[in-house]
Amino acid sequence: MLVSPAVTSLRALSLRWRAWLTVVTLALLTIVMVCGLVAIGRSAPAPAGASAGGLSQTLTQAQFCQSAGLDATPSDVRCSWKTVELAKLWKAPSDEGMADAWYRLQFRLDAVPQRTLAMYIVAFNRTGRFFVNGQPLREIGPMQQPLPLNWNRSQFAVIPATMLRAGDNEIEIQQRAYAWDLGWLAPIRLGTEEELRPVWQRRVFWQNDLVRLLGACTGAIGVFMLGVWLGRRRDTMYFWFGCASLLWTVFSLDYYALTPPVSPWLWERFIEVSPVLRGVLMFMFVLRYCGMRRPVIETVSWLYFLVGAVASFGNFMANEVIDLWYLVVLVASAYFFFIQVRVGLRRSLLEGVMLAIAGMVQMILSGYDLWLYSANTWTDRVYLAHFSAPLYLFVVGTILIRRFTESHNAYEKLAGVLEQRVSAKAAELERNYEQLVEARRNEALALERTRIMSEMHDGIGSQLTMALSLVRRMDREADPAYDGEDGKVATVLRESIEDLQLIIDSLEPVENDLLTVLGTLRYRLQDRLGKGGIELQWNVVDLPPLPMLTPHSVLSILRIVQEAFANCLKHSGATRIAVTTGLKGEPGVDETAHIAIVDNGQGIQPRRGAGRGMENMRRRAAALGGRLLVTSHAGRTEVLLEFPTLRSR
Repeated sequence: MLVSPAVTSLRALSLRWRAWLTVVTLALLTIVMVCGLVAIGRSAPAPAGASAGGLSQTLTQAQFCQSAGLDATPSDVRCSWKTVELAKLWKAPSDEGMADAWYRLQFRLDAVPQRTLAMYIVAFNRTGRFFVNGQPLREIGPMQQPLPLNWNRSQFAVIPATMLRAGDNEIEIQQRAYAWDLGWLAPIRLGTEEELRPVWQRRVFWQNDLVRLLGACTGAIGVFMLGVWLGRRRDTMYFWFGCASLLWTVFSLDYYALTPPVSPWLWERFIEVSPVLRGVLMFMFVLRYCGMRRPVIETVSWLYFLVGAVASFGNFMANEVIDLWYLVVLVASAYFFFIQVRVGLRRSLLEGVMLAIAGMVQMILSGYDLWLYSANTWTDRVYLAHFSAPLYLFVVGTILIRRFTESHNAYEKLAGVLEQRVSAKAAELERNYEQLVEARRNEALALERTRIMSEMHDGIGSQLTMALSLVRRMDREADPAYDGEDGKVATVLRESIEDLQLIIDSLEPVENDLLTVLGTLRYRLQDRLGKGGIELQWNVVDLPPLPMLTPHSVLSILRIVQEAFANCLKHSGATRIAVTTGLKGEPGVDETAHIAIVDNGQGIQPRRGAGRGMENMRRRAAALGGRLLVTSHAGRTEVLLEFPTLRSR
């Protein structure tokens, strides 16, 4: 099918527009997501006009002390209190076991609220208990090991009105953390439940629920990629990308899981080395994606990770060294990002631009998180790299899945072409085999026909010819006035010889050619027609090969035509016989061939009627699937034989 240049141009324009539409959509979604995270991640300030005695308050100062032991109730606390600004970060003096810290926060109410008072804390690490006016309110998590992972989870509690009083109120918070970990408490917001619950739910969605969903998706991508790699071991880029995706899925547990899958200390070390390990895995993937092998770079990358991991698990690295460890990986990522985008642009504009956007977002947000992490202080900002990493994984995963799908489709197309070729060759071989079998069968039949014809000619035919010669000689000897006309016995013998010749002619291969059949009969009858003074008008036309001309049908046609000539010679007194042939109808539908024998004799006499010969002619015509039509009047008799050709379209 021909495609006009205009249609081709429109298709190319459509592809370009779709490519840019995809890129713009991806960029807008990224911008919206980042802006939403930044906006929602910030704790909203207390409503304008809120007074110290109103329901909506933000508590930014507290009395703080670190307890020497693990206290059970506020009355057991024995320590020196000091005023601190929230958020407060603290660490135990030793690195063994667990440690407690206590906070006392004062707030004033003009009157006891008719309904509950809500308390919203943006950040709290790790676990603890809340007391209001000396009464226990709620427990954030278990106070024994393993402590829950609450570092990235905001807290929400509802204070019943019965626990509050008009005037001064006090909130006491017991906070427990591992001695080797940091504890912190963010500013506390008070307000109505209708005001603060939606704020808390939005924060939980963005910080915990969405990460859980993204982690499940990246895990599915990782499993799929490893499955592809198991089927295509040579394409190791699927292996490295699958490992990176699964590593991110496990790493994302730290953002929403309450209990780590291993011991807390081991989990913290794993989380600490995971960013570098993920970077090395992505380095390996990018090199394979670009069709490159850099043994030196690959070896150095793995050694860099292993040395840092050993130092991390051995507590040999200070926080500043860990920051530098991460920074080197981030800087090296720029090089791999560059070569990946370059290769992507060579393959397609859409692929290159998608990689560029996803890679830039990943690097910018990773740099932002590294800055936030290295500040070593609390801020009401959320980490964002764990949102850009799934974005990058989704983009690359989509590209790989598309490439796998295209490869699979090409394989299926090739398999279909090969299957068609094999089927065609098999059909051709089958046809050749059938033709070979048919040729061998025809050869065997030809040999058998030759043998039968030879036996008939040399045996019965020879004896009949000798008998005819003997009878004619006896007739000449018996009648000196013999004029050469055969007597009754000689006529029977001559007709028997002609009939035998007719049978032999029907066995000759005619290649489905009706003219050959009729031409042979014409040759046999030419002498008798000449002696009878009959002119033969041969008005036959070339006909296509007729599949129905088997030896049996040829014999039937020859006998019908021979009988028509015999009747003409014996009874019509004609001086001219015309033979015509033709076709009519549509091949494969209703096509028929016809043979017409017309003489100018006296016609069929009513008193004679149709004899046994005519009945035999009709019976043979019916055996051919055709019919015999005879029309006769003085001066003209026509015998018309019609039969189907059995030709296909």
